Amino acid sequence: MLKQISYGSWLTIPHLYVLEIILNEQKIKWIVIDLEHSSISYSNVEKLISTIHARKKLAFVRLSEKSSIEIKKTLDAGADGLIIPMIKSKNDIKYVLDQSLFPPKGSRSYSLCKATNYGENFQTYVKNFNKKIKIIPLIEHIDAVNNLEGILYTKKIDTIMVGPYDLSGSLNKPGDFTNKKFNKALKKIDIVCRKKKIIKGIHIPIINSKNLKKMLKNKFEFIAYGMDTQYLKDSIKKAFEKI
Repeated sequence: MLKQISYGSWLTIPHLYVLEIILNEQKIKWIVIDLEHSSISYSNVEKLISTIHARKKLAFVRLSEKSSIEIKKTLDAGADGLIIPMIKSKNDIKYVLDQSLFPPKGSRSYSLCKATNYGENFQTYVKNFNKKIKIIPLIEHIDAVNNLEGILYTKKIDTIMVGPYDLSGSLNKPGDFTNKKFNKALKKIDIVCRKKKIIKGIHIPIINSKNLKKMLKNKFEFIAYGMDTQYLKDSIKKAFEKI
């Protein structure tokens, strides 16, 4: 379990300048590279992960789907963890774990890839991988909330991340985070995570100190605060607001 709040950020613009500027913030300890809602390619992912690691920070990749090929390619590129969209059931997460972990825990294939320094660190990488890799299900649908205990069936899953926009959308209230059904879902997530001793994460795309304080009060410990496009939008507005 985390001993303190862990802050990260979210990357959708596939440019090293943008990433390097974000990495200058010392409070940001990890970056989520978003493959689902961006134009980031696999070749971009390799460069972005290298840049993140050069700053001694962690690189997580949000996949676009629960795909064996995506899992394999992003792990081969050296990702420290995967954030998996639309996990709704125990079977969903079991499939992801099977495709992610090396035998005998799973069925991930071996290769002399970037993550092993093209074979130089093969034995060490393979030996430590299953213990080190983080697989984080995105809880972004009410079905996932209702099936959360089953999703958290294994100790390998020690962290979840709430996707607030899709979760509220699954309740027919997209973006309405004051809605009773949405907050009831958050409460149910909290009860299950406390029972299972799971770290609660969330993405807060729009910088809002009031919302951040609310999430901290609700015991979220793994927080992606803001994202590249929102930083850019907010800074432009601030620069021109008094002109």
